[in-house]
Amino acid sequence: MGQHYLKPLFAPKSVAVFGASERIDSVGHIVFQNMLQSGFQGALYAINPKHSEIQGCKAYTSLSQIKEPVELAVIATPPQTVPDIIDDCGKHDVKAAIIITAGFSEIGEAGKALERKVVETAKRHNIRLIGPNCLGVLRPEIGLNATFNKGSANAGNLAFVSQSGALCTAILDWAKSNNVGFSSVVSMGSSADVDFGEILDYLVSDVKTKSILLYIEGIRNARSFMSSLRAAARTKPVILVKVGRHDAGSKAAMSHTASLAGSDDAFDAAIRRAGVVRVQSVTQLFSAAKALSCGFHPTGSRLAIVTNGGGPGVMATDCASDWGLDIAVLSPETIEKLNKVLPVTWSHANPVDIIGDAQADRYRNAVTACMEDPNVDGVLTILTPQAMTKPLEAAKAVIEVSNQFSKPLLACWMGGAQVEESRSAFNEAKNPTSVPERRWKFPSCPPITKTRSY
Repeated sequence: MGQHYLKPLFAPKSVAVFGASERIDSVGHIVFQNMLQSGFQGALYAINPKHSEIQGCKAYTSLSQIKEPVELAVIATPPQTVPDIIDDCGKHDVKAAIIITAGFSEIGEAGKALERKVVETAKRHNIRLIGPNCLGVLRPEIGLNATFNKGSANAGNLAFVSQSGALCTAILDWAKSNNVGFSSVVSMGSSADVDFGEILDYLVSDVKTKSILLYIEGIRNARSFMSSLRAAARTKPVILVKVGRHDAGSKAAMSHTASLAGSDDAFDAAIRRAGVVRVQSVTQLFSAAKALSCGFHPTGSRLAIVTNGGGPGVMATDCASDWGLDIAVLSPETIEKLNKVLPVTWSHANPVDIIGDAQADRYRNAVTACMEDPNVDGVLTILTPQAMTKPLEAAKAVIEVSNQFSKPLLACWMGGAQVEESRSAFNEAKNPTSVPERRWKFPSCPPITKTRSY
């Protein structure tokens, strides 16, 4: 296969930052600083006619001073300067640009006219654009951090594409403490040129991307989007959240990125047919990111629940039913195994209530028996910190079992201070773990059913 036409956007060999700055906390300062600190594996140039040096690097007044080819331009200058910069990029054979600058279609008619001028200029020179009004693009493995996010990200196999830059910064901050890595983070902004469809087309063939998360406010090119979405969902898990489900949210999306949200019912039906999982909240999207980063690839809908408390087991059963999961019927052989290792007072059914005084060995034996059951496609194990409970020892036992099986194994250690160390252990071991929401509502997790085997 030949080189993908968006490679200059996502894997450039050289980058020029327009508006690179010495002014602390300015967008140009942060973008150039990020590129320096991320260890970009290519040539990096600062362009600012007011300085001869930026952050210890030579500064150029324009592209004409740079004698080597530049593949990607990152633009953080005032909006009225952008059309001329794009024109100059075209004259110097720059292939792609990320326009971080705001002040275009989202501000009204004058901004729309300016945006049209930018796009027309780019098309004349065959330059592809991300933005405007975006956070930027991040590709950790090659050290590309063309964003004004304060900090970078760990390399991983999860791609996140979002029309909200603010949501990108939130998930990047969350990911650091949850040991989640990314192949790509793409903030699209107004999507004046490159839209979801083309980005998905690139990610389908990107060997570093194993799973894809999307935050959507509106779609500009529905045909391209659906075609690429179907192609992506055939080979990789795709999970999305779409806002603007109601009239008020649709109007808010329009004012944010100038994207029309469209009919939510039609959108929902279309993505179901494509084989994509839709979640309803950012919390669920973060849970999906955590699960997918742990290699969580479910292939069936039959769930076993192991718990040391009856109430949480019942809540988990309700939640599973809400998601369309089946509560697995344990085989007679599994029941017999459990009879041998559990107290006579255990529940003798799924959920498997191993009783409040359960220690690590009881968790190990019960979870192992359920994971070995051919009637079970995945296991959720729950712990509530009771007087005789040793949360960390139980967590280590569950981690040990998880390493022996390919089936999904999720953990929900309920509580606060007593289970924090256990949650850290799960994070370090890359085991999916959930924190219950307020009022002890069982956490929403990515569904095991309606997902392909990859």
